[in-house]
Amino acid sequence: MPKKNNEKKDLSMEDEAWNSRVEDVETFLAHAGNQAFLSSDETIEDGVELIRMNIRRGNRNPAKRKTFWKQILDEGREWKKEHGADVEMDWPTSQGKPSNLPVHVQQSTTDIYNMTFDAAVDYWNNNQIVQITAIRSGRNKEEGGQPYADAEEYAKTRAFAMKQRFVKLFNDGRWDGNYSLEEGMTIALPPATENAEGEEDVSDDA
Repeated sequence: MPKKNNEKKDLSMEDEAWNSRVEDVETFLAHAGNQAFLSSDETIEDGVELIRMNIRRGNRNPAKRKTFWKQILDEGREWKKEHGADVEMDWPTSQGKPSNLPVHVQQSTTDIYNMTFDAAVDYWNNNQIVQITAIRSGRNKEEGGQPYADAEEYAKTRAFAMKQRFVKLFNDGRWDGNYSLEEGMTIALPPATENAEGEEDVSDDA
């Protein structure tokens, strides 16, 4: 008979990792534009209370934080606009390694992705020339030069490239992560030594 492995799974989490995750969730729960949604239904209100309860449990018991964190994720994972939730700021976390970006930057880049996707779908559907001439980048060794299958495939590529551009601008210290459809956004010029050709080209996909 094979020998049983009696080693207990490590469910602990260091303070820095726990506090970083909890801070993102607390920001979501406190966001003014989310309050109507968070109090709109008894099931949602119960979910909020379970999240807060598991935060308290994790604060008191570091040895079981991974268990508490999974329960937090399970409660909030559907609280995103893409799933029909009437929130201003999306639930900030998902299963696996959390983003290193601040919550407001995650929200801004998600908004940029979603709006670019919708605009690209309309652009494709209303312009036959785009359907004919929009082709995959030559850097794609398997499908380079081939047309996109449909509007959704084209839009996903455009939206992902646009999101990645703004993540890079934030990481490079040139954008503060804020934007407004009415007032636009502020992006600093590249350093004088930076070649303009070094900018990421959103017209190409990977």
